[in-house]
Amino acid sequence: MNFMSTFNQVFMLFALILIGYTANKKKLITQNLNKELSNIVLYITLPCLIIKSMQYEFSIQMLKSSIGIIIISIAMYLMSIVISFFVIKNMDVKGKVKDILQYLIIFPNVGFMGYPVISAIYGDSGVFYTALFNMPFNILVWSFGVMIMSRHSEESSDMNLKKIIVNPGMLAIIVGYTLFLLSIKIPTPIYNILNVLANTTTPMSMILVGSILAQSSINDALKNKYLLIVSCLRLLIIPCIVFFTLKNVFHLNGLLLGIPSIVSGMPSAANCAIFATKYDNDHILASQGIFITTLLSVITIPLIVFLMNSKI
Repeated sequence: MNFMSTFNQVFMLFALILIGYTANKKKLITQNLNKELSNIVLYITLPCLIIKSMQYEFSIQMLKSSIGIIIISIAMYLMSIVISFFVIKNMDVKGKVKDILQYLIIFPNVGFMGYPVISAIYGDSGVFYTALFNMPFNILVWSFGVMIMSRHSEESSDMNLKKIIVNPGMLAIIVGYTLFLLSIKIPTPIYNILNVLANTTTPMSMILVGSILAQSSINDALKNKYLLIVSCLRLLIIPCIVFFTLKNVFHLNGLLLGIPSIVSGMPSAANCAIFATKYDNDHILASQGIFITTLLSVITIPLIVFLMNSKI
């Protein structure tokens, strides 16, 4: 993986974020349009990207790597949960603030940020394994994530199997991986449609992220010491632990090293604010956390890529 070419790809992504930020400030993108764009990405273009990127002939090696990436993902989320409990316990926070900070630490933005960044760096093969790496996320966010957000809410926590399985990301993974296992090729006309829609995921996602950032106050976020601690954990400490463990303990390389290291260093999940609103939690703090981690990731993601290209 050439560092300069990778850096150029990452720079392109953040140039798109800047376009979205500017467009929102100039009132070209409204808050209502943000919601509509997010629905288009989550329900249409991202599922197309996942299914299209899983169009590979079945091979034993890819099957083994698939199992490996899922195991790594489960281990990463378990580690993040343990770290979140330890850190929150040693912070002087309670109630809804505790809920938000813990959620921000555990769950990275795998949808709007993870897939586009990995796609820019690794292409379709990267998206293939990233989709599998994100399976535990889809399960945890609708179970453990809901439990965290509803701890101090009067709203009942609607954890159920349907929400875990029947969501666009999970369904796309199931469909795409089934096609891979059976070596079923999608007919060319349908594949072309999927490809066109998939190619819009990255620009729309990054512009959307920039537009969302424009609606938050950087001063309020930077003044919150707890959010700065969370940002350090989410963007640097967790991905560094993942990287050094996989490289120096398990001696992995390539996609099995790169994807977990990069995805684990994504900013906090955008759905933190959505869940906070639904369960009457601190949605303002959630939005500030998403803002500050996304803003700082402009610096930290290239640092992680640089680390991966070093000889450490």
